[in-house]
Amino acid sequence: MGKPYNKDGPSAEDKALDLFAEMMIDKIQSLAGKDGWKKPWFTNGTLQWPKNLNGREYNGQNAIMLMLLCEKEGYKIPRFCTFDCIQRMNNKDYNGNEDVPRVSVLKGEHSFPVMLTTFTCVHKETKERIKWDDYKRLSQDEKEKYNVYPKMQVFRVFNVQQTNLKEARPELWQKLEQEYSKPVTEKGEQFAFEPVDRMIADNRWICPIRPTYGDSAYFSISKNEIVVPEKPQFRDGESFYGTVFHEMTHSTGAEGQLNRIKPSAFGSAEYAREELVAELTAALAAQRYGMTKNLKEDSAAYLKTWLDSLKESPQFIKTTLLDVKKAASMLTQHIDKMAVEIDAEKTQVQGFEDIEEKPDGKVFYASVAYLQSADDTKDFCELKEKGDEKGILTLAGTYYDGNGMDEEQTYKSPCRERGDFLLAEDKDFAVVYNGIIDGTYEVFMKYSEQEVRDHITRYGIGRASKDVKEVAREMVAEEFSELAQRKMPIFQMPNGGLLNLQYDKEKDCLDVGTVTNAGLSVKHSFPFCHDYSLDANISSAYEQLLNMEEYRKEEGAVQEEHVAKSTFRR
Repeated sequence: MGKPYNKDGPSAEDKALDLFAEMMIDKIQSLAGKDGWKKPWFTNGTLQWPKNLNGREYNGQNAIMLMLLCEKEGYKIPRFCTFDCIQRMNNKDYNGNEDVPRVSVLKGEHSFPVMLTTFTCVHKETKERIKWDDYKRLSQDEKEKYNVYPKMQVFRVFNVQQTNLKEARPELWQKLEQEYSKPVTEKGEQFAFEPVDRMIADNRWICPIRPTYGDSAYFSISKNEIVVPEKPQFRDGESFYGTVFHEMTHSTGAEGQLNRIKPSAFGSAEYAREELVAELTAALAAQRYGMTKNLKEDSAAYLKTWLDSLKESPQFIKTTLLDVKKAASMLTQHIDKMAVEIDAEKTQVQGFEDIEEKPDGKVFYASVAYLQSADDTKDFCELKEKGDEKGILTLAGTYYDGNGMDEEQTYKSPCRERGDFLLAEDKDFAVVYNGIIDGTYEVFMKYSEQEVRDHITRYGIGRASKDVKEVAREMVAEEFSELAQRKMPIFQMPNGGLLNLQYDKEKDCLDVGTVTNAGLSVKHSFPFCHDYSLDANISSAYEQLLNMEEYRKEEGAVQEEHVAKSTFRR
């Protein structure tokens, strides 16, 4: 039975999926022998996660296929570029007006498809369209005002070994060779991968991971936990982590996570597909962190089912790879975050304090430029390749327009997204590079906490980030504490009653009530407005209380000569 293409013939996406299916069939067939489960998904220790020429990592879906391509064609450098990228390398501006040989694709070479999801963002009411980059920078409330429409697009890429880059740009080629010629380290039974070890020990994954003496590894849906044999039971450390990655992938499919796992009978086609998702994701994760993942022995039973599904349905490879992409992203995001925390701890312990701080110690980072397009990032990419940190910071200074702090884009840390890497920093600027999110650069101006406080005093926090609002709440708490030390905050009401007042920093409000042995019994709460002073907020709260029936003076009572007002007792 023929594949259900549209009447105009197969689309670029259909052709790409057919090619992906053929390559996956070849790989699975190579594992279908008697000892196939002993073979690795990807060649031992020879391939790293594929990137484009600027150093941006491909997503999990494309990474699998590009690694299979590298294995098939014998490419040793997993760097790829589009034809347009090759052409840009021949621009005079790109080469600093130097007369250098042209970079070109070698005769007879063919491109390979990669699939990229693009997004159209349309305002629900005004129908105005904005760029995906701009949408990502909106607050969560602002994002709710837009509809986002994804679209799968196919791009064609060449491996750098399919070009004359070695002859035309020998210095760049030498850098790439050095990057991918790192010696393979032996990983015996003592091999340890600290980020995963820490995640297990500190329960930092989405569910508990319990190494338990035994012979079973599984994810329990009902208990929402992973059970694996203890590490010494495995033939080596890599086998242990490969199994952990496999079961972690299963856990990402649970309800409330990626919602991929549906009730299905053991051995069914649905069960088999989930096993393939877990195997491919685990293989990707292992490859990313310098390990080798063999086919799980239990999974070998599903090889025939995988092959049949790949041959029968063009959608099978698409849905499987999309699920692998999502699961791999979830795994690597958690592992990378753990690795960053470990590195930060080690740096602190070793006393490497190279970053120049503002006088009062605490530093805040205000974004002044976010660069993503190839034209915008070209200068930073060149400086990054040279390792010219001083040049990076000098270039960063040119992006500051003198308009002062944007409180909406001001944070306690410049690294906030998965993949963020602090490229360079001095006392005034910081530059963050992200090789995962489209190879972006973000330039930050540094401010002391006192400068942030002064900004809050002048302009309020109407547009401020969460980190800036946290400073504002701390300022109010300090001012209220100082006030309470001088005068006890009490409202004397027209009916003769007394109400105590306190500031709740967590809820950011003024609480009013009566004092009990257990503390303040709150009767009313008034949100704190940071556009006004503490005194103005207290007066506003009192005015609102005066309008409440329960605090008015009873009928027939003797009128006082003065109007009741808020007082502060010593």
